[in-house]
Amino acid sequence: MAESPRELVNDLKSTGRQAVDTGKSLYGEAKSEIKSQMSDARSQMRSEWADRYETIKHKAQDAYETSEDFVKDHPIATVLGAAAVGFVAGMIARRRH
Repeated sequence: MAESPRELVNDLKSTGRQAVDTGKSLYGEAKSEIKSQMSDARSQMRSEWADRYETIKHKAQDAYETSEDFVKDHPIATVLGAAAVGFVAGMIARRRH
């Protein structure tokens, strides 16, 4: 037998509610998965950049120590080199004006 209009409307409402609930559930699962993946990616990037930071930090420290040793071992050459660089920079700046 055919359903009455009222039963048909009730079935449509029920189906609509189920569809909304399913959509909300899928959205929640997708949102949770995306948050998890973003968190994992963020952690991985932090780890990689921490390693790079440490490498750069050690290289900078080594360069500083090497240059400090050079200046201590060759003070006159260092002062003359700095004066030469300053003189050339002054000549270049003077030409531009």
